[in-house]
Amino acid sequence: MNRKVPVELPEGYVDFYKNLETWQNEQQIKLQKDLSLETADILTLIANNKKPLVKIHKLKIDIDQYKTMFINLLDFLSRVRPQAAEKLKAVYDYIDELSFSTIMAKIIADDLKYFNDLAADINVPGDLLFFVLDHALRPFLRVYAAPYQEAIANDEFQSWNFSRECPVCGSRSHFSRLRTNDGRRFMFCDRCFIEWETRYLKCVHCDNDEPGTVKYLSVENDDAYQLYVCEKCQR
Repeated sequence: MNRKVPVELPEGYVDFYKNLETWQNEQQIKLQKDLSLETADILTLIANNKKPLVKIHKLKIDIDQYKTMFINLLDFLSRVRPQAAEKLKAVYDYIDELSFSTIMAKIIADDLKYFNDLAADINVPGDLLFFVLDHALRPFLRVYAAPYQEAIANDEFQSWNFSRECPVCGSRSHFSRLRTNDGRRFMFCDRCFIEWETRYLKCVHCDNDEPGTVKYLSVENDDAYQLYVCEKCQR
């Protein structure tokens, strides 16, 4: 299979995300030793409520731990992305004004307006502020989600009908994978790392599954990837 990247990426792009992922994995391992999160009967809860677990079974994260994680991530990013150090310092200088309990709720709700308004107050780009706050929360979400991975992966999407929305943290997934041994399609949440099954040919935007109207295109020079296209919603 041809795995050559079909596009030119900015210098250091891949290395940056590899380093970020390594940092988050390290934080997750540390959290797993310290956190004792109460688990729930996820399949029953989401089947009865038709909502992601985090909106039914409250996620309890220590505010001080999240704040510390956020500060550590600012330090990490300042080292690996020195060109953004000045903007990151502006965020750091504003830290005592931040309500981390509100921020966690707004991330779960995907309230980008809140973060854009907050970024305007700090005078930094909205996408930068959301990036740091979101990625500081991800190690906690992955610890929270880990106990449910097996149950969700084995459920064959019988307890819910989520397409893009993660059944654990509610984030919208942007990609899926086809399992090589049986061709089953699994959505993947890059925020909490949960996978869940969805139908092979179904639009995850509008749920269209009419034969012949959901197709996939191969990506030039890369046989490993396909682009799903829906003729009904044009996404």
